[in-house]
Amino acid sequence: MNTSFRKRAATVLTTAAVLTGAALTMGAGSASAGPSATFDVGSLQSDGSRTIVIKTGGTTAGTVKWTANGDTLTATDSKADGYGISGYVTANPYLIADTAGHASPYTDTAHRDLTENVSYTFWACIGSNSAGLTCSDVYKVTS
Repeated sequence: MNTSFRKRAATVLTTAAVLTGAALTMGAGSASAGPSATFDVGSLQSDGSRTIVIKTGGTTAGTVKWTANGDTLTATDSKADGYGISGYVTANPYLIADTAGHASPYTDTAHRDLTENVSYTFWACIGSNSAGLTCSDVYKVTS
């Protein structure tokens, strides 16, 4: 390989790396990070139920609970901090309980009769339109 071709190849690769880095940096500025939160996840109960407690500033901001006996998803916002609490279960269509737009304390419930002994995924989020969302990991629940 001659020196001229190597220089051109190095220039092309360097330019591509710089443009990629610039594009990633510019894109990162437009994303909204959600509020700082921790998620205390309860163990999967024998009936398939599970609870996620959401904390901000060391205090409970809300809870999201899946109750397998009754196929009920409940999101409770217990802290007047301007953030809504939402919970999700991957039934088809998704079950969503969301407290956004309501003064706390507030509880929203979603219910649908699901096929028994089916595994679903479940998670919780906290946030607002202006702050963005912070969400827990995804956990298994059953109906």
